[in-house]
Amino acid sequence: MITPELIERLKQVNVSKDKDKTAERVKNAFASASRKQKHLIESLSGQKRTSIYRVFKTGSLSAKILLPLSENLNITPFWFTGESDEMEPCSDALILSFLDGRGYKFSPKQSARGRKAAAQTGAAQEEKPARAARTSPPVEEETVTVSITLSNTPKMQDAVTNLDADNAVQLLHALYLRAKAGGNAEQLWDVVKLCLLS
Repeated sequence: MITPELIERLKQVNVSKDKDKTAERVKNAFASASRKQKHLIESLSGQKRTSIYRVFKTGSLSAKILLPLSENLNITPFWFTGESDEMEPCSDALILSFLDGRGYKFSPKQSARGRKAAAQTGAAQEEKPARAARTSPPVEEETVTVSITLSNTPKMQDAVTNLDADNAVQLLHALYLRAKAGGNAEQLWDVVKLCLLS
């Protein structure tokens, strides 16, 4: 999800809530990162290693460094900022939640032209009389059974209960992007499509 274009849009301001925890956690996590991960964090953030080392001393952490750090080390951004003491895996939903909490809105948007065309299409459809339904030959249905095992922890139940439509759309969009990038997300995306179409 993190792209250089997104990083460029972020402000270079401190997002840490506890500078001592931030300094210690960034230092330990960065030290345990592989050479490849360190290189990815530097190149994606657009920051030199000296800027990252400065976080170890000051505890001041910008989102420009934090998000590549979280994504590449798979640790929630809230742990690095000291807002949470649970070192959970990072996800696109957590990154979006973090950005939303800082006033950034990175949801998929239609272009002005797309919104105008959609509005005109909607208005034109309201004016048209309803067409008679076409009759088509019957289609044989093929039944596909999918089994999904989910964590049944209270935390997971709470997350599912509190998931609203806007966040669900953002999660679907994030899953779609991960599926396009390859990996095991492609299979999950196929399952989600099947579930939505059934």
